[in-house]
Amino acid sequence: MGLLRMLSRSALICNVCFLLAISILWYKHPVNAGFASLTIVMGFFLSVVLNLIILVWLLVRRLTKKTINEVPRYLILLNGGFLTIQLILLFT
Repeated sequence: MGLLRMLSRSALICNVCFLLAISILWYKHPVNAGFASLTIVMGFFLSVVLNLIILVWLLVRRLTKKTINEVPRYLILLNGGFLTIQLILLFT
């Protein structure tokens, strides 16, 4: 498995943690503190960084006319959509 494909899948896992972190902030039910801190760090910090790295990497590959066959199209669209949502939440 290529590095770009592995990072894209890792970013998808971090994006799921982003959704969990948002749900933890909305619902005030008691949760495990270790689980909450892990999902918040992976969701709010690591996912933004990974999404930026991956999408810039894909953009550079696209501009240099190299093929992007190793990452499925749906994964690129999902990571791009999550990055858009994260940047909107970050700057508002």
